[in-house]
Amino acid sequence: MEEELEGSKKHAIAQQLRRDIAAGVIKPGEKLSEARLAARFGVSRMPVREALKELESAGFLTVEHRRGTFVKSLRRHEILDLFEVREAVEGMAARLCAGRGNNEFLTQLDEIMAEMSLAVEAADSDGYSAIDARLHALIAAGSGNGRLLEHYNLLVQQLNRGYLSSIVTRRAGRMRRSFEEHRAVVQALHAHDADAAESAMRVHVRTGRAELQDEVASKFDL
Repeated sequence: MEEELEGSKKHAIAQQLRRDIAAGVIKPGEKLSEARLAARFGVSRMPVREALKELESAGFLTVEHRRGTFVKSLRRHEILDLFEVREAVEGMAARLCAGRGNNEFLTQLDEIMAEMSLAVEAADSDGYSAIDARLHALIAAGSGNGRLLEHYNLLVQQLNRGYLSSIVTRRAGRMRRSFEEHRAVVQALHAHDADAAESAMRVHVRTGRAELQDEVASKFDL
């Protein structure tokens, strides 16, 4: 019971810190103090420490030896360069899926889209971001190209996808726009239309890049 309570505290702290970082309340490069966070949330240091570890794994934080824990800094030009690469990689993944996706794969896509729709209606941005990541990972894996999948996984790590997705998904109306973009990709995959699938995926990634650029510029001035 005590472990469950600690886990619940850790989850609540991690979720709030995610929201604060994504909203720009806690700035890139800002140092996080376990003691101050424990006082803020009215808990011991243990759930705070565990929450910080979770956020580090998700790409929100970086730990510097002998210096402490910091919110990961954003370098706009690097992020935007990586998004251009991501557009090409994920566009190719969608193209290959159009020819290789079987009925089981398409059923999985539809199930994820149904979950995504519920997240949109519930205005659950954290849930939406997680489902979004699963959809893109499924398409990358469904390409059937191992080298492409390696490049995709590397891009996800380099982009700190969870962090950036949390930022852009909270943009007004972005979840619904993103859902419609995903639906265009999935419809093309169902039709086995390689050109349309690649085009729809490229539009989706390019639009996300543009909205992220606006959000980063307005909130972080980077």
